[in-house]
Amino acid sequence: MALSSYQRFCYRIFGKLAENAVTENLKLNLEKANVNIRAGVYLACSWMNTIIAIVASAVALAIIVGLLLPALNVNLLSGGIASIFVILLLALAPFGIGFLVHFLYLSNPSSIAKKRGKKIDNFLPYALNFIATMCAACITPHEIFISLSKQGIYGEVKEEATKIGRDITLLGMDIVTALKRAMERTPSERFKEFLQGAVVTITSGGALKPYFMSKAQQYMRENQLTQKKFIEDLGVMAETYVVAAVVLPLLLLVMLPIMMMTMGSAGKIGGIDMNLFILYLIVFALLPIIHIGFTVSIMGMTPEVE
Repeated sequence: MALSSYQRFCYRIFGKLAENAVTENLKLNLEKANVNIRAGVYLACSWMNTIIAIVASAVALAIIVGLLLPALNVNLLSGGIASIFVILLLALAPFGIGFLVHFLYLSNPSSIAKKRGKKIDNFLPYALNFIATMCAACITPHEIFISLSKQGIYGEVKEEATKIGRDITLLGMDIVTALKRAMERTPSERFKEFLQGAVVTITSGGALKPYFMSKAQQYMRENQLTQKKFIEDLGVMAETYVVAAVVLPLLLLVMLPIMMMTMGSAGKIGGIDMNLFILYLIVFALLPIIHIGFTVSIMGMTPEVE
């Protein structure tokens, strides 16, 4: 993949240092994440982004301290432990922001790889049906993966098959070597297990058709169990939602005004009526938090079926 002008600039500045500092873990994560960029270039960009973040945050803090705080009559040089702590915190804040940027940049490939692994797992049962069908038609294994690499409906499995086909056709690897290479770079444990079984079957002289058929049936059963478990969990979540997001708020909104009328006013703090403040807190804070919490929980537990 061609580098952008910014990536080329970063590599010119930090290229030699970055190539020496690259770890095998970063290379593997980039490959698993399907990020088509050299690890040295990626690390050089990370360093440059870290420096930019430190400088930008330092300039922003300097503007705040030099212009905004004096306009608000805030003096950080008034002395005292609190002032020293604030000054120290402001001095270290840019480096903390830079460290955070560097950490997020380096952890991003691993995060992308995990997402790819989940997508591969989601498509794998259906892709294995395709593989088993092709094998039943007496198609050779390397032709099966080359054909699978042309089927866009299988998502990330298609990308893995594309790499296997590339290793066979362009790099001249045999099918066993190509599958072993795919085992090393795939982010999906299920796909790795499938490839490992295929390698063992080929090297031991076994028949691939029964293996592919059994794996396709196994993963389809596991997929059905996953869907069934999700439906059961969704039923529990629905019952909990009715209680926590519907019944409880209604009960609070009905009971609290009655209690306030019978027990009298809770008084005022800073000119704010505490009775109204509690009701506003329930309506504008508690209810949105409950609904957002349930939405995020359901999105997190939902199995992706493409």
